[in-house]
Amino acid sequence: MALAEALTAKWFWYSILCVLCWGGWTLFGKLGSANIPAETMQFLFPFGCLPVVLVFLIRSRCKLEKSAKGIFCGISMGVLAGIGGLALFAAYRTGGSTPVITAATAAYPMITVILAMFLLRERLNWRQWAGLGFAAISFVIFSL
Repeated sequence: MALAEALTAKWFWYSILCVLCWGGWTLFGKLGSANIPAETMQFLFPFGCLPVVLVFLIRSRCKLEKSAKGIFCGISMGVLAGIGGLALFAAYRTGGSTPVITAATAAYPMITVILAMFLLRERLNWRQWAGLGFAAISFVIFSL
């Protein structure tokens, strides 16, 4: 994909917004975890999500989804994100290096790729395999 195509694609700008928001989320997670326990951080986290939820509920005119599979996936995602967030806040609270903890937990896309290969039968080309390899190597180097 050419650079010009990527810069005009919606997914690219949504991805940039995601990275910026998650970068801020990580920073506030570290700062908060230094002052309160991981359990309290995880308890407070959903209150930050409420304004976003309310905006989308109002935009959809309070119409809720009816797909059982979609609802199950959404709730499962929330449970896993909650447990993962709790683990992240606990890791920050240990006093470990923020960059190393953040880099280690940011390796989660590798798990997603592996699961997609086995569960969704997606295939990777050689460049994607090389990217996974470099990501794994960079994680090892970064954590030294």
